[in-house]
Amino acid sequence: MATAEQHSIRSEPSEPASGGGQDSGEWRPGLDPHDRARLTQAQSDPFAIVEEIPTEKSSLGWFSVSCLIFNRMIGSGVFNSSSVIYSNTQSVGISIIIWLIGASTALSGVILYIELGLTVPRYRLGDSKEKIAVVRSGGELPYLNYFLKLPKFLATCVFGVSFIVFGNTAVNSIAFAVAVLQTAKHSDDALESKTSSPSQQTPAMVVGIAIAVNTFACLLHSVSRKWGIRLNNLLGTMKLAMVFLLIAFGFNSVREDNTTSERNFTDTFNTRDCPSGIYRYAEAVVFAIFPFGGFHQANYASPSSPVLAEIRHPRRNFAMVSGFSVLLICCLMMTINTLYAAVIPWETLRKPNHDQALEYFRHTITRFTSSDDQIRAVTGSFRALSAIGNVIVFTFTAARVKQEIAKEGVLPFSLFFASSYSFSFRHGFRRLPQTREGYQLHSSRAPAAALALHWTVTTLMIIGTVFSISWRSHFPAYYLILASYAYGLDIVWFSVIGIAMLCLRLWPGSRWRYKSPIPHTIGIIAALVFTVTNGFPLIAIWVIKDTAEPFLVKSEGQVPWFTSQTFVFSVLAAGGLYWFAFRFYVYQRKAKTGDELEITRVPIFWRDRSSAAGVEGGSGYGGELLLLYEIIKVRWRSYRRGEERESMVTEPMQFGGPDSDVRTSKIPLNPTVARMSGGRRIN
Repeated sequence: MATAEQHSIRSEPSEPASGGGQDSGEWRPGLDPHDRARLTQAQSDPFAIVEEIPTEKSSLGWFSVSCLIFNRMIGSGVFNSSSVIYSNTQSVGISIIIWLIGASTALSGVILYIELGLTVPRYRLGDSKEKIAVVRSGGELPYLNYFLKLPKFLATCVFGVSFIVFGNTAVNSIAFAVAVLQTAKHSDDALESKTSSPSQQTPAMVVGIAIAVNTFACLLHSVSRKWGIRLNNLLGTMKLAMVFLLIAFGFNSVREDNTTSERNFTDTFNTRDCPSGIYRYAEAVVFAIFPFGGFHQANYASPSSPVLAEIRHPRRNFAMVSGFSVLLICCLMMTINTLYAAVIPWETLRKPNHDQALEYFRHTITRFTSSDDQIRAVTGSFRALSAIGNVIVFTFTAARVKQEIAKEGVLPFSLFFASSYSFSFRHGFRRLPQTREGYQLHSSRAPAAALALHWTVTTLMIIGTVFSISWRSHFPAYYLILASYAYGLDIVWFSVIGIAMLCLRLWPGSRWRYKSPIPHTIGIIAALVFTVTNGFPLIAIWVIKDTAEPFLVKSEGQVPWFTSQTFVFSVLAAGGLYWFAFRFYVYQRKAKTGDELEITRVPIFWRDRSSAAGVEGGSGYGGELLLLYEIIKVRWRSYRRGEERESMVTEPMQFGGPDSDVRTSKIPLNPTVARMSGGRRIN
């Protein structure tokens, strides 16, 4: 089996040319003839696809990137996590410390993800000893491949399987359904329904609405990338305003009557009623990290249709926008969760099965209305806004991560899931444009196949968990999915990232400090904080001492305490088994038929000479590289003994991958085009 990543740079224009490729069937004006020939050859190849990155006009600006982060971090966790944390700790002071742990995870994590986003991958330029960082990110996937180069494809398979399973929108789809029903006066609390007389929610109602909102989000991003981004911007702005409004309500309530805040904060660290075991604290940290876990949304997509590569002037804007947005949300989240303790009486705040968000509104907006039905409607409206924004943005980014996993060639029908499609009401979904040279040029605007995969997994997760656990209530399924998502997609991989970054910083002889744009001391501190804050719940959640409550929080005695983490490690083990089966099948097919799997990825870059960042050594090839096109080729081919393997380009290419010193031949250079190549060969 052979894989290669081959690279070409175009450095002539000062700005990437717009227009052409994805609409008229022509390549972008000013493209180097060598690259044009390479793209045309791939365009007519039935085993290859060509992805084109959005032009400057359609790329994401700083406001859209900020809204991605706002939408992702302001979700159902703003309203639902606080009740778990306060009831688990039975202490205001310890609860605030746990919220600080969640904020520390986000702030240290955004430093590490900015560092990785601007440093990985790195490629050697031709025969030069210099290496340049390329802003092209697929979330954790390229970073894990950078950390774990051997065994081949192990990181891709394990992360890919876990992300396909856990990278869904089931949690916020269910939260949206519950919020809509709450707004429509359908209670989610049987005790409260006796006093306020609303009709009771049923799992069937919740499942139906959750699937509907998931379907809407997937269809929206399949039909129009532009309108998906516009809705992201609108919802992100509304959610930010919503959080400021919640904080204003809280401060106004405390100003009018500070009796509750004085009583709750008088003996802040009273541990008289705190649990003696470590499990409940670890569980609380999991629920604290969950709402902060969206700090890395600007990194979260595939190299050829990425959020990071779709950012306008990414090296200049990415760090500033990500850092400021995450810092702002962390401050707002800490403020509002402290206000919960300042507004809600402690006797209510500590109850394990109580709706703290509803209580917050009952104590803050009574000057505007005394009707409990209206308060429920307001609470449900705010919750629905938080949840649907999260569903919209994570559908946008998660589908692109799954598309990137498919581009690695490890999935069945990889090119089908890796392809992007264009939609029109006349033709439906199709691969556009059709040209006389070929028919497989794809716009990066709609990863429809990956969205279909995302919709399928989310729908199965909603139906399977809700109806398999309880036919009476959605709570056990909701909190099981939430705990599994937070543990499996955030805490596990955050711990791996933190440990790997510590190794890169502290390993003897490592040159990472010279590659990274982050100062060495700050990088070490961020990696250490990130590792500790995620490593604690990763391990401590397996330790239980309080046998009186051996169930997951708010699961109504339906879900044993070990279910979510066992489910996570079962999926990780399944990823390892998938990798073994994949390699075994490739080996057996080669041994029996002589077929060898070729996976080739050829990114074509534009050089922005206005930035010399990212080059180690600082001379010669200065300038930031931005992705224009990517050719993905996956095929089985038989080789007779002595037959040379076909290359997609005329020049011989070097193998060995980013940071590799392995070479097979020289790459010719001309005055206007600098070519670089790299990759890996697996037998």
